[in-house]
Amino acid sequence: MHNREAADPSIDIMADISAFFRRSLEIAAHAGIARQNIVLDPGIGFGKTPEQSLTAIARIGELKSFGLPLLVGASRKRFIDKVSPAAPDERLGGSIAAHLLAVLGGAAIIRTHDVRETVQALRVAAAIRSAQ
Repeated sequence: MHNREAADPSIDIMADISAFFRRSLEIAAHAGIARQNIVLDPGIGFGKTPEQSLTAIARIGELKSFGLPLLVGASRKRFIDKVSPAAPDERLGGSIAAHLLAVLGGAAIIRTHDVRETVQALRVAAAIRSAQ
């Protein structure tokens, strides 16, 4: 999982995430960890400004070039509060919106607090897309 000690609003967050993943994959390969056992997580909210978290979700598709499953855990995160102020337990709508867009962008795995609601939203979205 990508994480920074502190958020730095001046960096290109996608370049930073990509560089981190490249280094991490080299370390994993050197340690003998098989690629099929690796999932990449851009670390939404971890050492990122709210804007950088939004960017990471919006541009998640860029990380598909690594050829590995992408995990997004945006559930109840602080960036949602910056867009639409709400306490953590009142961020269901924002969490679902973030996860839906992450999946549409290429995320294969979602980490959420609200499993039933998120699964329902993703299933309905998939049904709508397949009805085209």
